Amino acid sequence: MALVSNICSTFCLTVAAAATAQAVMDGPRLAPVMEEAGEPTDDHSSDKTAKPEMKELTAVEKEVEEIKANSKKDEKPASDNQELEDLKSQVLQLLVELEEARELSQKHEESFQELQGLLEDERMASAQQAESFTKQIQRLQAQLRSVQEEMDSLEEEKNSELAEAQQELRTAQEEVLVLQQAAEEAAAERENDIASLQEELCRLRAELQRLHATRQEYELEITSLRAEIRMKSQGSGQNKDNGNPLQAEQQTVKEECQSLKAECQSLKEENQQLLEKIQWLTEQGTNDFYLTLKEDDLNNEGEFISTGEESTTRCKLVDASVQKNVSFDGKPLTPTGRSGGGFSPAFSEVFSLRDQLKQTEEKALQVQREYETLLAELHELQDKYNKSQNERSEMEKELQECREQMQSLTGKDGKLN
Repeated sequence: MALVSNICSTFCLTVAAAATAQAVMDGPRLAPVMEEAGEPTDDHSSDKTAKPEMKELTAVEKEVEEIKANSKKDEKPASDNQELEDLKSQVLQLLVELEEARELSQKHEESFQELQGLLEDERMASAQQAESFTKQIQRLQAQLRSVQEEMDSLEEEKNSELAEAQQELRTAQEEVLVLQQAAEEAAAERENDIASLQEELCRLRAELQRLHATRQEYELEITSLRAEIRMKSQGSGQNKDNGNPLQAEQQTVKEECQSLKAECQSLKEENQQLLEKIQWLTEQGTNDFYLTLKEDDLNNEGEFISTGEESTTRCKLVDASVQKNVSFDGKPLTPTGRSGGGFSPAFSEVFSLRDQLKQTEEKALQVQREYETLLAELHELQDKYNKSQNERSEMEKELQECREQMQSLTGKDGKLN
């Protein structure tokens, strides 16, 4: 019975060792699961490992007690030798199994130690990796916050620039409207100036034609006066002995008259050319040449007036020559020379002609003054026209600059959007 008890005790120890080895073998399998569950402490894992071992030992003891009870109940008389042999063989077998269990337990323990080292390494690596991941996450979060702040500042700057650009665009549009209104007003004023200049040109043309008609009347009057002087000179020359100087003077007067006629003809031709030029420019409708044309007309008018003045001067010289050379009874013709207590008819005629020439000269001077007045008005109108042209060019430049600013602001607004 003592031997059976020893065998049972040995068997229990063997089973306990096997259970321990099995627990050691199952430990690495449970390690990843425990790690995933939140890395419990070493005491907690050892408690969980010890509980299955205690349960197994309790079960083995219960089996041993059952075997003892069964052996007591089923105890039969047998030979002690046979039983001893059987027990020895069982003990040997149990010893072999125990040795194998020990070797297996040793192997499992070594693998357990190795796996535990690997587990510690993995824990350390995972801890370092988790720490690096934490630092990286914190760094990325800081970068994200800085980027978010930068985006917010850029959004605010964009909104402010957009509002400023819209304000500038509205201001530019208002300026463009003002400039357009000013340009329209300037265009209307320019049209009014052109219309007034055209009216002034028509008035000056009518005045020029009137002056031409007056000049022709003066020329006809001068010609008639010269003819009368020539006739009076010829009539008085028949009763004088010194007729040859008078004839020479008459020849001079005739030549002078012919030269004046030639000049009058040339002036008429120039007048005709000027009228043709006016008509051609009117047909072309070039408003820019109106002022130049007006100056040409007035310059030609001045030439006509100066020519009239030269003719008047020449007539005065002829009158002086006639007054000096024409005489009755060999005496010079003077205002004091009387015939029968009064002025002679020839002297009265010459005196009246001189008065008419003086009146003609006064009219020529009056025409000259009118010409100067018209020329001053022309220069004033030309200054106004040049001023309006300069204002228009400046307004066009400002309008072009405003358009360029609007285009630049529109392009900037499109880029911001």
